Amino acid sequence: MRFKPIMIILSIVMTISMIAGCGPERTDDEILIGVMVPTSGDTAYFGNDMFQSYQLAVHEINAAGGVLGRQLRLFQADDGCDATMASSAAARIIAQRPDFVIGGYCSGATLATLQQYYDAGLLMLISASNSTQITEAGFSQTFMLNSPGSHAAVSLKELCQWLGAQNVALIHQGCAYSSDLASISAEVLTQHGINIATVQVMEPGAPDVSAIVTAIRNAGADFVYWCAYHADGSNVIKQLRQGGFEGHIAVGDGSASVDLITAAGPEGEGVFVTSPPFVEFSVGGERFVADYTAMFGHPPGTFATLSYDTVYVLAAAIEAAGTLEMAAVRDAVQNIEHQGLSGLIKFTPQRELAESNFIILEIRDGRFQLVNMD
Repeated sequence: MRFKPIMIILSIVMTISMIAGCGPERTDDEILIGVMVPTSGDTAYFGNDMFQSYQLAVHEINAAGGVLGRQLRLFQADDGCDATMASSAAARIIAQRPDFVIGGYCSGATLATLQQYYDAGLLMLISASNSTQITEAGFSQTFMLNSPGSHAAVSLKELCQWLGAQNVALIHQGCAYSSDLASISAEVLTQHGINIATVQVMEPGAPDVSAIVTAIRNAGADFVYWCAYHADGSNVIKQLRQGGFEGHIAVGDGSASVDLITAAGPEGEGVFVTSPPFVEFSVGGERFVADYTAMFGHPPGTFATLSYDTVYVLAAAIEAAGTLEMAAVRDAVQNIEHQGLSGLIKFTPQRELAESNFIILEIRDGRFQLVNMD
């Protein structure tokens, strides 16, 4: 199923409250979708961007007639990118008796809720969280739309080969996302003859990382890969450069934010990103940017494409199943092939994205630019 995109119309203002889950009590002619994203704390930018992308997709689908003749409605709860908050957010969502659940930015927070959603019999489509621990947990109704860390590691390997890097330093923060990415990256790089010079662990929020910089320089690294989130990533980049590191620097998808560019300043020039699909480089991205900006007054962010596609994948699966019954929709998702803004979405038997959607970006002249390694 493909819904015809429409431009934003005046009725948006009237429908926002219903989309956000703040409208009237649930009725039999709607499909309620729980949304778990961080809307407070350091990652609130990403969570709000994801939720707004969901809102845009819901608005388009509802304006085109809905799904199975029903309107979609969202109910959002803040997970704060924190396992304890996420468990509480999941409980609030489950209490609303939703038909399905979408969301998930921080892998650690998402992991903390998987059992709850499974026990509640709720299909969950995860837009951004991509730790392989999520699918390794084995919950049969959970699907990741973001490429897993194993795809990021392959992109990293290709970037290192392109640059001629031979001694890579990895930095993570011990959380589910960053430790998973570091572990997989070390395995893939080593398999392809690239040495792991050192693996460093940084405490979240640590202002001084000079000891890490010294360890990296002493290890003879010619490439540093930051595996965690952008809030600390910019500080690491600045201290690496100010501490005399002259090799290449790259960051993972958790740092793929324009805020990284602003915070890193001049030291960020030349930094690479193994990135999810930015809308600026997506086919059809111009229309999406225009509609998103018209609706919310600012351009979309990093995970907008994946979040927007999440709603369309769910809608297409419901239509294919012809029912809201979880097992039928789950099976429809497992067999789906959906061409979205983020690329081709289809799943492995492990419910991970079958084809990588990662791209390589580089910060040049104060903005992200696409890298062509051909």
